[in-house]
Amino acid sequence: MLKLVSSQPDVPTERIARHVADHAPALALSMLGTLEGSTSYDSLKKTCTEHLHDWWQLSVPSGTPASGYESVYWYLLHLMESLEEHQLLGNCFIQFRVTAGAKFLLGIGEQPEKMQGIRP
Repeated sequence: MLKLVSSQPDVPTERIARHVADHAPALALSMLGTLEGSTSYDSLKKTCTEHLHDWWQLSVPSGTPASGYESVYWYLLHLMESLEEHQLLGNCFIQFRVTAGAKFLLGIGEQPEKMQGIRP
């Protein structure tokens, strides 16, 4: 049975933060692996789909992320949903952006500028 997001009680902030903390490193590793050739593009797309599926289970309304970390996570997830394999692997600028964002999510880089994502 379908449930309207607006009819759901507010999802606790801790559950949202836990979702992002649990999923962001896996997304980052999958993205970096795809860029270096150790992870297939199809596997990366499957990871993105699973993350979105898990998110939708929470029934959280779209909106502004609570932190810069969450914002970068959503930016990268949305970017991956919009790119074809040749666009990701054939564009040096996109690869630079993905690498910078992924390293930030893994805690080994600074937060990239102008990488503002929104909750789906």
